This record gives sequence, C-alpha cells and structure tokens, in this order.
Amino acid sequence: MLDVLFAWWWLGLLEALVLAGVMGLVVLNADKLVGEAPRSLAALRGMMLFTVAAMIGAYIAVVGLSLYMLEAYTGLQFESLAFLAGLAAAGMLLFQWLLSPYLINAVYAARPPGPREEWLERELEELARRSGIRKPKLVIAEVAMPNAFAYGSPLTGSYVAVTRGLLRLLSRDEVRAVLAHEVGHLKHRDVSVILALTLLPVAAYFIGRALIWLGLLGGDGERRSNPLVIAAIGAALLAAGFLFELAVAHFNRLREYYADAHSALVTGAPRALQRALAKLHLAYESRPELKAEAEERSLAAMLYIVAPLVELSGGYFYDVDYYVEQLKRQKVNPVLELFSTHPPIPKRLRFLDRLAMGAR
Repeated sequence: MLDVLFAWWWLGLLEALVLAGVMGLVVLNADKLVGEAPRSLAALRGMMLFTVAAMIGAYIAVVGLSLYMLEAYTGLQFESLAFLAGLAAAGMLLFQWLLSPYLINAVYAARPPGPREEWLERELEELARRSGIRKPKLVIAEVAMPNAFAYGSPLTGSYVAVTRGLLRLLSRDEVRAVLAHEVGHLKHRDVSVILALTLLPVAAYFIGRALIWLGLLGGDGERRSNPLVIAAIGAALLAAGFLFELAVAHFNRLREYYADAHSALVTGAPRALQRALAKLHLAYESRPELKAEAEERSLAAMLYIVAPLVELSGGYFYDVDYYVEQLKRQKVNPVLELFSTHPPIPKRLRFLDRLAMGAR
C-alpha cells in the first residue's frame, strides 16, 4: 500500500515538472507559434488542412517511436496499451458529446424562444437555408452575460443558444451576424471535428500516465524491464499530449476565423460582425461581473462567440465604429492567445477586413 501511495506522489510530481517544463518552452516562443491572422480564406483553409495533417502525422510518429523504444530498451510490447488508451479516450469523449447538450441547457437556463423572439426564429431559418443546412433549434439562455454558442449531439440535434445579455446589447443586424457565425460552426461540423482531434492529446496523456505509473512501480518484474526508461518514455508522451492540446486549441482558433468568414459571406455584412465583436469585448472589459458569470458558467466556453476570460483589456467607448478601428490596431498578447480557444478580437477584426476587400 505504501509503495502505491509513494508511486502516486511521484507520479503527480513528475507530471507537474514535465508540464511546467514544456509550458515554459512554449511560453518563451509564443510569439513565433501564434502567428498573424490568416491573409485570406484560401490561406485559412490551407492552415486548417496542414494543422490536421501535422497533428495526425505527429501522433502516429510519437506513439510509434515510443512503442519501438519500449520494445528495444525494455523488451516490453505495448501495442495493446495504445489501443486501449485510444478506446478509453474515445469512450470518454463520446459520452461527453452525447450528454453535454442536456448539461448546457440546464447550466444556462436555456428555454425555447417566446413571442418576443419570433424574429430570431425567422432570421435563423433564413441563415440556415442560405447555408444549406437544416434549421437548428433556437434557445434563449436566461443569463446576463452577452454571448452565443452552437452545440448538439446525435441524441438532441443541433442548437443555437443566444443569451439574454446578448439580445440586450446588440442591434438586430449585429445579432443576425452572430447567428450566422454560429450557423457556420454547425455547417462546418466544428463540434464533432474538434472532438475527434481531442482524441489525440487525451490518448497520449492516458498512455503516458500508464507508463509512468508502471515505471514507478518497478516495471513488470522482468530483468530487461528498466523502470526509469519506462517512466521517461511516459513523461515524453505526457509532454506530447500537452503539445497536442495546444495544437487543438490552435485548430479551434482557425475554426473561429472560418465561422467569422461564413457570417461575413452569408450576410454580406462583415461590418455588422465587427461591431458585434467590439461590443462584446467592450461589455466584458467594462463590467467585471460579466466575466465572473462567464467563469461560473464555463461549461460551453469553447463554443462562445467570444472568449471573455482571455481577451485584451481596454477602455470604455460609446462610439462603437471608432472602437472597432482602435481594436484593429491593438497588439495582442501571444501567450494569452496560445492558451485560448478563440483568436483575439483585433485579429478577427483584421481578418474580416481582408475578407471585405475580397481576399478569398
């Protein structure tokens, strides 16, 4: 029993040290890793394709090399472990995907629209028709923070949620632009695509943790089984899992640009989305209680139209168009962006400008 407790303590310490070391290296190179906003829609599509191919190729290479080194230096074969880790990750994420709409509806007090929101239903139906998808279910989230998000699963169908705070803050044209952004997420199947990519960091983490645990407990008892080598390979897989997680966040930021582009193209009014993003940014920066509510209700944070907890700081302006122009010129913090699932608002505004100028 003491051996197990001792190994558990070392497991936590080693995991913390590995992640701290990798995080330090990543933070030091954050400005090189995040890059600038896509120059065009074609460039954005190329970046998404490259990211997916690179992640899958890197995962195969990392896990394959780890299994080869385990067999070469310890005599152990862990192909079954890799398979079981992938199966466990898939099962966990699938369970989360199927049930998350019920949790989101409960946490955000989501309800069907009433007579006052009939215009929202009409707008959403028209945007879905223009986008070539079935109309998702519209729900109103009775919370003060201004936001919107798209979600769903095979059990519940697709939803678009709009918060009461967003309806109070934005004009109808701006709400329409936000709805088009969320419809873009559904058209691009972003929830399922991101979920599939999330398998990679979760599986790498499971395999790495299992190997560290085995190494700390002394291997499998065979003479060739070197516990230190097993633990070291496990630590490397933990580090790889953390890097894969950052890559998933990067891909999610690209999908946010893609949804922004969809809104601009379907509505023909990129300026309306720019104004909406600027107002949302302004609301969170001028009212700390909205950030606190967003933190309390963070279940759907990856799905928000904006990420209120990691955006830039700024002052309060009443002239929204002036504020849009000011935000476009703001520099962004690459470290905050690196760990965020959403691009900084200034980059999204600049990307929309490029679309408006015809950069396809």
